[in-house]
Amino acid sequence: MQQIYAWLDLGDGLQPLNDHTRDVAVLDSLSIQWGTDTLGGQPDPAVCSFTLADHTGVLSGDFIRLAAARLVLTMSREPQWRDLAQYGAWEDCDFPIGELATRYRPDTVDTSGSVSLFDGIIASGGSIERHGDHWHLVLSASSRMLIWKRLQKQGPVSGAANLAGMHWTGTPEQRLTELNKRAQAAGAPIADTSGLGLPAACAPYDANTYPSQLDLLHRLYAHSPLMPIWHEHTDGMTTVIAHTDLAAPSMLTIDANATVHTTGPDGTTRPAIASKDIKVDDDVTLTINEPLTGVTVQGKTCETDDDGKLAFNQAESTYTAPSLPDNLTATQNTITMESDAILASDSTAYPAWTPDATDRDNMQRWILAQDKIAAPDTITFDSRRIDPSAFPWLYRPEPSGPIFAEGPVFAELTASDGSPTASSIWTTIAGTFTFQWVGETPVLRNECSIVPLPGIGFNQPTWDMIADWPAIWSMAALTWAQTMLISQYLSASLSTESEEQ
Repeated sequence: MQQIYAWLDLGDGLQPLNDHTRDVAVLDSLSIQWGTDTLGGQPDPAVCSFTLADHTGVLSGDFIRLAAARLVLTMSREPQWRDLAQYGAWEDCDFPIGELATRYRPDTVDTSGSVSLFDGIIASGGSIERHGDHWHLVLSASSRMLIWKRLQKQGPVSGAANLAGMHWTGTPEQRLTELNKRAQAAGAPIADTSGLGLPAACAPYDANTYPSQLDLLHRLYAHSPLMPIWHEHTDGMTTVIAHTDLAAPSMLTIDANATVHTTGPDGTTRPAIASKDIKVDDDVTLTINEPLTGVTVQGKTCETDDDGKLAFNQAESTYTAPSLPDNLTATQNTITMESDAILASDSTAYPAWTPDATDRDNMQRWILAQDKIAAPDTITFDSRRIDPSAFPWLYRPEPSGPIFAEGPVFAELTASDGSPTASSIWTTIAGTFTFQWVGETPVLRNECSIVPLPGIGFNQPTWDMIADWPAIWSMAALTWAQTMLISQYLSASLSTESEEQ
């Protein structure tokens, strides 16, 4: 039975907000808006809306202290024996042990077992309301990715005559290093770019153009055939600007117990979710995307004029899906990614990047997945159905990474080749996370938009694939069409991550 713990730092360190005997406490509900549901778009910083009860009015009167105050939210772990010390001796406890989880109030941020959800700053206004003999402060906090969005300063310049009047010169590696250096100096998280490749060169900017650091980060990797989207990820007390790669292929395996698991690009293995536990609208509405035919990287050329000065102009490179049926290519519909990558050049100082065959195959799989799979309008993960301690990635205000709904709700619809058209490996990309008490029960919900991920080995199983699989078909919750999504049939049980920190 998980709940949300909150801490506020007004300059004197993080102070707990869940204890309502204190002068200031958080009320028993909050929400976080996060992500983007636009294909090819990048998320804005997540925003947490919450209300503080001010019993003395001191903070309400001195509300200026709230500017840039830090808000930290964690999702509770199950209390351990060492936590019982706050209640005194065993014989002094006057409540059933089943109520321990909801009564536990940590005094410090627990980085050893709790799941970190949000680390942000109060960066906008709010309101003050009178309620009886105390006050309510209605506030919002933005994740610290907001600092990246607001940093817009001149970048490094070069002494070379052919780059006069330009800034943010230098190599892609130098640009990334400078972005992280400036972020750290401003108290913002640094960008974790693990697994992503930089372009061979990136274009500088005219001295009159000042992009934000967040735009610079997006454009530095917009050429990537992995289609990264950028978001905050908090682990303990450390927050980074992380990425989820929408075009990185994942796979499904089924073990000896007929339990299905997803395996992501980083090798992380997770159990599937029973489709009966996922909430959709009563009509199970599915969205058919407008057919997507390509992804255009809008980058730059580097050209040398007669005076030897370098000029940078627009250029394009398009990923396509040649295997799309003719009826889908009748109307061209592409996503445009704005990039700083050099796509064509006559200067050795600014070499061009070109996608290779592997890059194009990768993007073709992603385009096909968007065209062939119908996604539910929204899905909701509810802690009364799905345990947050077993599936913490479903309740974070960030993309979940690979998930799979096992069972018939999404698997009844099939294409002419028998493949499922409403069942896939998915990831969440946007949503509204809410926490509130329903009676005596703390309820966590994440209402999400999802998109399909490209998969590995999506074919009907052959007899040699299942020759050593000891399970019997009655053990499997899969439909026959869903077996086309399975890449491996294992002869042993598969251990999975039970908790993500």
